[in-house]
Amino acid sequence: MKRSIVNKSLSDQIHEALRDLIIKGELRPGDRILELEVARDFGVSQAPVREALLKLAEEDLVVSIRYKGTFVSNISMVETEELYCFRIIMEELAIKRSLERLKAGDLRDLENFYLEMVRAGETNDLDSLRVADINFHSKIFHMAEHKFMYSVWETLVSKLNRIWYLTSQACFINLSEVAAIHEPFLNAIKSHDLNGCIKALHEHVDYEKNKSF
Repeated sequence: MKRSIVNKSLSDQIHEALRDLIIKGELRPGDRILELEVARDFGVSQAPVREALLKLAEEDLVVSIRYKGTFVSNISMVETEELYCFRIIMEELAIKRSLERLKAGDLRDLENFYLEMVRAGETNDLDSLRVADINFHSKIFHMAEHKFMYSVWETLVSKLNRIWYLTSQACFINLSEVAAIHEPFLNAIKSHDLNGCIKALHEHVDYEKNKSF
């Protein structure tokens, strides 16, 4: 069945579709991506496919090997450790700035994202849980009012999501645990407790990191 492409440029649409497949683990590390097959699936020429693959390479989601082709990139343990280490450093700053700018509406949004995680955990809905989890933390970065840091966070999320989906089916047996570790985080934010927030962040990141190794 051919896929339909609308609105955005062909290369952007193909880039987003392949990116989603890679992040969610449907295209796994080491899988080969053939331009001809992708072009046929989307009913387009190879030119927009080639552009899409170049964008994916810029994001380190694929690697091109001369005379062999394009493959989904691997994620090493060293890279995983670096990503989580960097996340903690950056999110600590985001938390500090967000607490200084906290508004009532922000708390309602955070609580709603937390409740979405709780419901997703109860129904074992992995995708909804992950979306709510990312929305919770993205809200903190948005509250920090630091455009550059937020743009870096958006790049970091795609890499963290790959790790999440590659390990989730085997490692995240009880999804309600993921929601539960956000409760002390939310409570600390409500109390304007910076140390409590940072403690909760470390526990949350350690939980995810330990599941990934």
